[in-house]
Amino acid sequence: MHLYVMRHGPAEDRSASGRDADRRLTPEGRARVERVAIELHRIRGGAPLSRVLASPLARARETAEIAVPLCGAPEVEVRDELSIDADLPLALVAALARGGADALLVGHQPNVEHLVRTLIDSPGRGATGLLLASFCTALVVALEPEPRTQDRWRVAQIVDPRALA
Repeated sequence: MHLYVMRHGPAEDRSASGRDADRRLTPEGRARVERVAIELHRIRGGAPLSRVLASPLARARETAEIAVPLCGAPEVEVRDELSIDADLPLALVAALARGGADALLVGHQPNVEHLVRTLIDSPGRGATGLLLASFCTALVVALEPEPRTQDRWRVAQIVDPRALA
């Protein structure tokens, strides 16, 4: 089982409504997300993703909607647990892990980075397994369960859009 944690793509500074929740991806943001989704599908060997779950905010939903067809997923599942003002979705991650199917979570900063750091943290030593200068927009961290541990994950791969041509 792999869990892919993604920050939404680059979004407009202000929405027409003035509401943060309505901010949409920019054209460059859509292109960046498309490049990342194609790379994610490539590193998965073309295997389809079983589930794509996204925050209800427009920029995260749009990011997920771009990823779904490119990663062979059936649909976007909108989940309040991934919203910008939600607590860490640890119960959601535990349920996904029990299900055993690969999943992509699309959310917001700082929540996505905090989630990844929490999942890879070992008690008493800090989240030393994540070496990132920043969790930039459209970045994906691929996690896999640590063998013989409960609720601990390790970084399997990072898809950084800044490294993609």
